[in-house]
Amino acid sequence: MNQGVLFDHLKSPQFYGPKVSSVQLLQTHISYVALTGTYAYKVKKPVNFGFLDFSSLDKRKYYCEEELRLNKRLCPEIYLDVVPITKKNTSLELSGDGPIVEYAIKMREFPQKNIMTNMLAHRKITEDTIDALVEILIDFYHAQEPSAEVTSYGEVAAVKRNIDENFEQVKPMVGITVPQNTYESIKATAAQCFNQNEAVFRQRITEGRISECHGDLHSGNIVVTDDGKIYIFDCIEFNDRFRFCDVASDIGFLAMDLDYLNYPYLSSYLIQRYIKKSGDAGILSVLNFYKSYRAFVRGKVHGFQLNDPHIDAATKHLVIATAQHYFQLSLYYANLCAYEMHRTQPLLLLVSGLSGTGKSTVAQKLSVDYHAEQINTDVVRKQAAGIDQFERHHDQLNTGLYDPRNVDETYERVMQRSAAVLNKGGNVVLDATFQKKKYREMTAHLAATHHATFVSVHCVCADEIVKKRLEDRLKKKSVSDGRWEIYLAQKTTFEPLTPEGQVLVMDTGDESLAYRMSFFWALLSRLMEVP
Repeated sequence: MNQGVLFDHLKSPQFYGPKVSSVQLLQTHISYVALTGTYAYKVKKPVNFGFLDFSSLDKRKYYCEEELRLNKRLCPEIYLDVVPITKKNTSLELSGDGPIVEYAIKMREFPQKNIMTNMLAHRKITEDTIDALVEILIDFYHAQEPSAEVTSYGEVAAVKRNIDENFEQVKPMVGITVPQNTYESIKATAAQCFNQNEAVFRQRITEGRISECHGDLHSGNIVVTDDGKIYIFDCIEFNDRFRFCDVASDIGFLAMDLDYLNYPYLSSYLIQRYIKKSGDAGILSVLNFYKSYRAFVRGKVHGFQLNDPHIDAATKHLVIATAQHYFQLSLYYANLCAYEMHRTQPLLLLVSGLSGTGKSTVAQKLSVDYHAEQINTDVVRKQAAGIDQFERHHDQLNTGLYDPRNVDETYERVMQRSAAVLNKGGNVVLDATFQKKKYREMTAHLAATHHATFVSVHCVCADEIVKKRLEDRLKKKSVSDGRWEIYLAQKTTFEPLTPEGQVLVMDTGDESLAYRMSFFWALLSRLMEVP
């Protein structure tokens, strides 16, 4: 099939019948997708990347049928049929009666604005969306009865094959999309993960966490309709070993994608909600490994576009920049893995800040990154009082639940819970205002007593942003009882941080990706300096 002839027909409205007046033709390195208004038609390109082989018509037909079958698991309303493209004289027809020269997957079209990536760009994805998505995914994984074949893909040898293949395929791009030292560092860490954590991979198999997953779970493959329905489409059909994997690889892919798109706190929320609803706390033992792997794959795939001889200079520049960003993110996760493997003592992170400065959100992110238990004073306080953590208690400052004696007792309980985790070698993230110096000193003493690495993070934010956050918080469920008047009072009573040089300050009002990643890197760098 002449690709030029096929391309010309796919972009012509007449090819799809008299009811089609316009066509938007999209393409990736492996397919064309024609959007006609009511239906979308996906045609596979005759490419062979080794791990993917669409080089013959028979293979493209087979994988079209597989794509239809597999995607009907999560969105049967979207995937409709596999239709032939036939030849008549010098023209092509859709479902004609001439010789078949190509195949297309026919799908019900959805508005591009409803793709999750686009909705994220317009801040239309909420925690409620993530909750619904997690429910769908957990049901999807639990509905399957993994066979011995599927489970075998959780073995170190099977996972290592995919990782090694990635490094081999990226070699030609070293120095272009990924610096040599970045490439070598990620590769060395992956090798060490396999050598040191074989028991961890084995435990994931024992726990039944290897499944026939989606395989390509990122926001570009998720649709959220205007009425809140969620469709997860375009799973991996071309290679079983990319779809048969640990659910951590699937969930980790989406979490990585949210990090990449500068939604690190939705990313950590996704993980914590998945753990709470699935009971799969063990995901944290392999999460950074799989996030690094998935970011590396995305960098590789973007680099493949440079093989197109028709790529223009502007597109080439964008492709290289995008790939570099993915590889840098892969390195960040790899360094988190390296820190966890090399650390010889538990970690205690103190995250402080006034009400509304975002400390709990930051603490949640750090607890996921560092496989740590997040201990929040608001939760501990309400548990001790025997009330629901989301029950509102708008007591006046220094009264009720927030009476100084109750506050002291709350911090004592927090220290006791932290000690229990540290005693077992676990990591802890403390999430509290830490208004008084004595509470910060208690934490430093706790760290010293348990020979834990101790770092203090302090969150700050402009008043107008805090006010808006606190107003928004009153409209939804929250464990915090913080309000604007409480924030103003805290500003006058917060005891200064000392010494300043030992505290990492994060301005949560700066929401740029560059600032956020520079902070996360600064924290990780400080921790990796600890002998």
